[in-house]
Amino acid sequence: MLLLAAIIIGIDILMRALLSRSIGGADELSGYALAISTAWGLSFALLHRAHIRIDSFYELLPAPIRAALDLVSLLCFILFMSLIAWHGWGVLSQTLSSGTRSISALATPLVIPQTMWLAGLVFLILVLVLLLLEALMAWKRGDLHTLSTLVGSKAVREEIDEEIEQSQPAKELSRP
Repeated sequence: MLLLAAIIIGIDILMRALLSRSIGGADELSGYALAISTAWGLSFALLHRAHIRIDSFYELLPAPIRAALDLVSLLCFILFMSLIAWHGWGVLSQTLSSGTRSISALATPLVIPQTMWLAGLVFLILVLVLLLLEALMAWKRGDLHTLSTLVGSKAVREEIDEEIEQSQPAKELSRP
């Protein structure tokens, strides 16, 4: 979706420079693409533990405290995203009742991008809740390693190992 938005914007820029014409609505469509792909991409980032966390002191703490902080941060993330989704539903329900369209030349029915955006947020909350349940079960078993692997902040060594592992197939493909 983002690639398509970039292509449309590129074409629009070229048309303006060469033909003094515009596609019209390229910025609107790219805004929708950014919002929708962000909402859906948050789940992917969550499952790959790619969300940014400030963990300067995190690594210095004992494993049980880190596990508790991981659970609290996951719960806070659920609450925050639930608040965002709740207000998103309010916006969508108002759009549904009023039939609102964008004020651009495209006159896009806003229910389309808003529904796709909200669906991504709801999916994220579902993933968050399932991940929290799995992490709580690991904590109950006393399996702090699994809990950390599920929801903990990645250690620097872990990120380095992933980068090395991901570069291996590229090296093998480039050999003659």
